[in-house]
Amino acid sequence: AWYQRRVLSSGINAEYGGAPGDPGIPGPKGKTLDSQYTQIQVYAFHSQQNEPITCPSGMNKIREGYSFVYFDTDRSTGHGVPLNREGSCMEKFSPQPVFECDDEDCEVKGDDNSIWMTINLPQGEAATLYYPQGNMKVYPKDPAIDQSDEILQYISRCTVCESPSTVFAIHSWTSTPPDCPDKWEQLWIGYSFILEKDRGGGVALELMGHGSCLKHFSTMMTVKCDRDGAEDAPTCNFASDRNDVVYVRAMDVEMGEYVSALESEAYAGRCAVCRRIVDIQV
Repeated sequence: AWYQRRVLSSGINAEYGGAPGDPGIPGPKGKTLDSQYTQIQVYAFHSQQNEPITCPSGMNKIREGYSFVYFDTDRSTGHGVPLNREGSCMEKFSPQPVFECDDEDCEVKGDDNSIWMTINLPQGEAATLYYPQGNMKVYPKDPAIDQSDEILQYISRCTVCESPSTVFAIHSWTSTPPDCPDKWEQLWIGYSFILEKDRGGGVALELMGHGSCLKHFSTMMTVKCDRDGAEDAPTCNFASDRNDVVYVRAMDVEMGEYVSALESEAYAGRCAVCRRIVDIQV
């Protein structure tokens, strides 16, 4: 019959639609950087002092350690760890943290060495007068000549933290620190650091990583440890003649071909470390 209606299995009238319903209730807020579902990031922070740094507010401490830069083998095939990565914060200090293997055996080779970040050189101080000089013995067979405790006083400490938002560095390439973008807060300002190297190895920093923005400027920032042949025991030396530190140059400052280490801070490019603002903590 004309009045018969075709009804779907769901019970909805398919031939004669009713009047449109009222608008629905708005849905919940999406999962964004401002929500509790933010992806957790893990970062290392280095104090450049002999005390661990405190995690920035809103972050949670995972562990503490010693600031590790890179290791080098007797073939000068080194490998570094960017300073913003968790692997740059070693839980324990060791002058020779690696060993080499071939198809027959494995050994700790005498010329394998490790490079660690030193504490900051105070402004106006000469490196040769501030840091210990010569080969310092680490964990020798004779405890009476062990200088490990003294060495550790000059090695930077670090902290691994988990963060609810992203942290990154921004560089001005001038002598003036840059501002953080909107919706980002500043954690610190510093100096634009690109490369630390010694002998055949080194570590280049990702300029977006906060490890490329050092709070403290220093022309000498590492100590090299290896097994000294004469001593037949691990030693550390703060005055390697193959050490180089490379900073971004401030393009707005006229610079001669040579500048003394004590005056060089004014010529380094400046940077800022920024964190995305969120309303939660971890």
